[in-house]
Amino acid sequence: MQANITRTALGKAKSYLKESKNKEFQSAYKKDQFFNFCEVDELGIDGDIQVDKRFHGGVDKAIHIGSSLHFKKYQKEHQCELDKLAFGCNILIDSYDENDIYVGDIYSIGDIEIQVTQPRQPCWKIGELFGKTASRYIIKNYATGWYVRVLNGGTLDINDKMILKERLSDVSIKDMSRYLHIPPSDDKVVNKILSFEFVAKAYKEDLLRATKRS
Repeated sequence: MQANITRTALGKAKSYLKESKNKEFQSAYKKDQFFNFCEVDELGIDGDIQVDKRFHGGVDKAIHIGSSLHFKKYQKEHQCELDKLAFGCNILIDSYDENDIYVGDIYSIGDIEIQVTQPRQPCWKIGELFGKTASRYIIKNYATGWYVRVLNGGTLDINDKMILKERLSDVSIKDMSRYLHIPPSDDKVVNKILSFEFVAKAYKEDLLRATKRS
Protein backbone atom coordinates (compact mmCIF):
# COMPACT_ATOMS: atom_id res chain seq x y z
CA MET A 1 0.00 0.00 0.00
CA GLN A 2 1.50 3.29 -1.08
CA ALA A 3 0.28 6.73 -2.06
CA ASN A 4 1.66 9.72 -3.89
CA ILE A 5 2.01 13.03 -2.08
CA THR A 6 0.06 15.65 -4.01
CA ARG A 7 0.86 18.67 -1.83
CA THR A 8 2.94 19.68 1.18
CA ALA A 9 2.38 22.91 3.08
CA LEU A 10 2.64 24.75 6.37
CA GLY A 11 0.59 27.50 7.94
CA LYS A 12 1.26 30.76 9.72
CA ALA A 13 -0.97 32.57 12.20
CA LYS A 14 -3.29 35.12 10.60
CA SER A 15 -6.19 37.24 11.80
CA TYR A 16 -9.74 36.64 10.56
CA LEU A 17 -13.13 38.13 11.35
CA LYS A 18 -15.83 35.97 12.91
CA GLU A 19 -18.73 37.73 11.23
CA SER A 20 -21.47 36.31 13.46
CA LYS A 21 -19.88 38.06 16.47
CA ASN A 22 -17.93 40.77 14.62
CA LYS A 23 -14.87 39.56 16.45
CA GLU A 24 -11.35 38.76 15.28
CA PHE A 25 -9.74 35.38 15.80
CA GLN A 26 -6.30 33.96 15.08
CA SER A 27 -5.79 30.79 13.07
CA ALA A 28 -3.09 28.94 11.15
CA TYR A 29 -5.65 26.52 9.67
CA LYS A 30 -4.96 27.65 6.11
CA LYS A 31 -1.81 25.76 5.13
CA ASP A 32 -0.94 28.07 2.25
CA GLN A 33 2.85 28.09 2.20
CA PHE A 34 3.81 25.30 -0.17
CA PHE A 35 7.17 23.58 -0.54
CA ASN A 36 8.89 20.60 -2.13
CA PHE A 37 11.40 20.00 0.68
CA CYS A 38 11.35 20.67 4.42
CA GLU A 39 12.75 19.37 7.68
CA VAL A 40 10.62 17.24 10.02
CA ASP A 41 11.21 16.45 13.70
CA GLU A 42 9.08 15.06 16.54
CA LEU A 43 7.02 18.26 16.68
CA GLY A 44 6.26 18.22 12.97
CA ILE A 45 7.24 20.34 9.98
CA ASP A 46 9.77 23.07 10.60
CA GLY A 47 8.02 26.45 10.52
CA ASP A 48 4.45 25.16 10.82
CA ILE A 49 2.36 27.00 13.41
CA GLN A 50 -0.53 25.84 15.61
CA VAL A 51 -2.32 28.74 17.27
CA ASP A 52 -4.41 26.80 19.80
CA LYS A 53 -2.10 24.19 21.27
CA ARG A 54 -4.88 22.81 23.46
CA PHE A 55 -6.23 21.03 20.40
CA HIS A 56 -3.46 21.05 17.80
CA GLY A 57 0.22 20.26 17.63
CA GLY A 58 2.44 18.38 20.04
CA VAL A 59 4.04 14.97 19.67
CA ASP A 60 0.74 13.10 19.12
CA LYS A 61 -0.49 15.62 16.53
CA ALA A 62 2.78 16.56 14.87
CA ILE A 63 1.57 16.46 11.25
CA HIS A 64 -1.92 16.58 9.76
CA ILE A 65 -2.45 14.43 6.65
CA GLY A 66 -5.53 14.26 4.43
CA SER A 67 -6.81 12.85 1.18
CA SER A 68 -7.09 14.70 -2.13
CA LEU A 69 -9.80 12.20 -3.16
CA HIS A 70 -12.35 14.40 -1.39
CA PHE A 71 -11.99 17.19 -3.95
CA LYS A 72 -13.54 14.99 -6.66
CA LYS A 73 -16.20 13.71 -4.27
CA TYR A 74 -17.14 17.24 -3.25
CA GLN A 75 -17.31 18.44 -6.87
CA LYS A 76 -19.56 15.52 -7.81
CA GLU A 77 -21.85 16.17 -4.86
CA HIS A 78 -22.04 19.98 -5.12
CA GLN A 79 -21.15 20.71 -8.78
CA CYS A 80 -18.47 23.14 -7.71
CA GLU A 81 -14.89 22.99 -6.50
CA LEU A 82 -13.92 22.80 -2.85
CA ASP A 83 -11.31 25.32 -1.74
CA LYS A 84 -7.93 23.58 -1.90
CA LEU A 85 -7.10 24.73 1.65
CA ALA A 86 -10.33 23.50 3.25
CA PHE A 87 -8.84 20.46 4.97
CA GLY A 88 -6.05 22.36 6.72
CA CYS A 89 -3.54 19.60 5.96
CA ASN A 90 0.25 19.67 5.95
CA ILE A 91 0.28 16.74 3.54
CA LEU A 92 -2.29 15.60 0.99
CA ILE A 93 -2.11 12.13 -0.56
CA ASP A 94 -3.93 10.42 -3.41
CA SER A 95 -5.35 6.87 -3.68
CA TYR A 96 -6.58 6.56 -0.07
CA ASP A 97 -8.81 8.33 2.44
CA GLU A 98 -10.09 7.90 6.00
CA ASN A 99 -11.66 4.54 5.12
CA ASP A 100 -8.25 3.11 4.24
CA ILE A 101 -6.02 4.58 6.94
CA TYR A 102 -5.99 2.78 10.31
CA VAL A 103 -4.94 4.06 13.70
CA GLY A 104 -1.50 2.73 14.57
CA ASP A 105 -0.44 2.45 10.92
CA ILE A 106 3.27 3.07 10.45
CA TYR A 107 4.31 4.69 7.17
CA SER A 108 7.59 5.73 5.65
CA ILE A 109 8.08 8.84 3.53
CA GLY A 110 11.65 8.59 2.32
CA ASP A 111 13.76 8.44 5.50
CA ILE A 112 10.90 9.74 7.65
CA GLU A 113 8.74 7.32 9.64
CA ILE A 114 5.33 8.30 11.02
CA GLN A 115 2.52 6.63 12.97
CA VAL A 116 -1.21 7.41 12.80
CA THR A 117 -2.57 8.49 16.19
CA GLN A 118 -6.14 9.82 15.69
CA PRO A 119 -8.50 11.71 13.36
CA ARG A 120 -8.65 15.46 13.44
CA GLN A 121 -11.86 16.82 14.89
CA PRO A 122 -13.54 19.53 12.78
CA CYS A 123 -14.15 22.85 14.52
CA TRP A 124 -16.18 26.02 13.94
CA LYS A 125 -13.27 27.72 12.18
CA ILE A 126 -13.86 25.66 9.03
CA GLY A 127 -17.30 27.20 8.58
CA GLU A 128 -15.96 30.68 9.23
CA LEU A 129 -13.09 30.30 6.76
CA PHE A 130 -14.71 28.22 4.00
CA GLY A 131 -18.46 28.37 4.52
CA LYS A 132 -21.13 26.05 5.90
CA THR A 133 -21.28 23.79 2.85
CA ALA A 134 -17.61 22.85 3.15
CA SER A 135 -17.94 22.36 6.90
CA ARG A 136 -21.00 20.13 6.49
CA TYR A 137 -19.25 18.03 3.85
CA ILE A 138 -16.28 17.41 6.14
CA ILE A 139 -18.49 16.47 9.09
CA LYS A 140 -20.93 14.34 7.07
CA ASN A 141 -18.20 12.40 5.27
CA TYR A 142 -15.78 12.20 8.19
CA ALA A 143 -13.30 13.92 5.87
CA THR A 144 -11.18 14.93 8.82
CA GLY A 145 -7.76 13.73 7.80
CA TRP A 146 -5.55 12.16 10.46
CA TYR A 147 -2.78 13.15 12.81
CA VAL A 148 0.54 11.35 13.04
CA ARG A 149 3.47 11.29 15.42
CA VAL A 150 6.96 11.32 13.97
CA LEU A 151 8.95 8.20 14.85
CA ASN A 152 11.97 9.18 12.74
CA GLY A 153 12.57 12.71 11.46
CA GLY A 154 14.44 13.89 8.41
CA THR A 155 13.89 15.73 5.15
CA LEU A 156 10.43 15.55 3.62
CA ASP A 157 10.49 15.40 -0.18
CA ILE A 158 7.20 15.84 -2.05
CA ASN A 159 8.42 13.29 -4.62
CA ASP A 160 8.66 10.52 -2.01
CA LYS A 161 5.74 8.12 -1.61
CA MET A 162 3.92 7.35 1.61
CA ILE A 163 4.40 3.60 2.05
CA LEU A 164 2.71 1.37 4.64
CA LYS A 165 5.29 -0.46 6.73
CA GLU A 166 3.12 -2.01 9.45
CA ARG A 167 -0.58 -2.21 10.33
CA LEU A 168 -1.30 -2.60 14.04
CA SER A 169 -5.09 -2.34 14.32
CA ASP A 170 -8.38 -2.94 12.51
CA VAL A 171 -9.85 0.47 13.45
CA SER A 172 -10.03 2.93 10.57
CA ILE A 173 -9.78 6.69 10.93
CA LYS A 174 -13.38 6.96 9.74
CA ASP A 175 -14.41 4.57 12.54
CA MET A 176 -12.46 6.66 15.04
CA SER A 177 -14.30 9.82 13.99
CA ARG A 178 -17.71 8.15 14.02
CA TYR A 179 -17.16 6.71 17.51
CA LEU A 180 -16.94 10.24 18.93
CA HIS A 181 -20.51 10.86 17.72
CA ILE A 182 -21.93 7.34 17.95
CA PRO A 183 -19.87 5.37 20.48
CA PRO A 184 -19.56 1.61 19.93
CA SER A 185 -22.33 -0.40 21.59
CA ASP A 186 -19.79 -3.08 22.41
CA ASP A 187 -17.58 -2.14 25.36
CA LYS A 188 -14.91 -4.47 23.99
CA VAL A 189 -14.34 -2.08 21.08
CA VAL A 190 -13.93 0.90 23.42
CA ASN A 191 -11.59 -1.02 25.71
CA LYS A 192 -9.54 -2.18 22.75
CA ILE A 193 -9.01 1.38 21.54
CA LEU A 194 -8.17 2.56 25.04
CA SER A 195 -5.57 -0.21 25.34
CA PHE A 196 -3.68 0.83 22.21
CA GLU A 197 -0.50 2.67 23.20
CA PHE A 198 -0.33 4.40 19.83
CA VAL A 199 -3.73 6.14 20.15
CA ALA A 200 -3.34 9.79 21.20
CA LYS A 201 -4.19 10.52 24.83
CA ALA A 202 -6.50 13.36 23.77
CA TYR A 203 -8.57 10.98 21.63
CA LYS A 204 -8.92 8.47 24.48
CA GLU A 205 -10.22 11.25 26.74
CA ASP A 206 -12.71 12.37 24.08
CA LEU A 207 -13.89 8.79 23.52
CA LEU A 208 -14.49 8.29 27.24
CA ARG A 209 -16.53 11.52 27.36
CA ALA A 210 -18.56 10.36 24.34
CA THR A 211 -19.35 6.99 25.93
CA LYS A 212 -20.54 8.68 29.12
CA ARG A 213 -22.89 10.92 27.14
CA SER A 214 -24.47 8.04 25.24
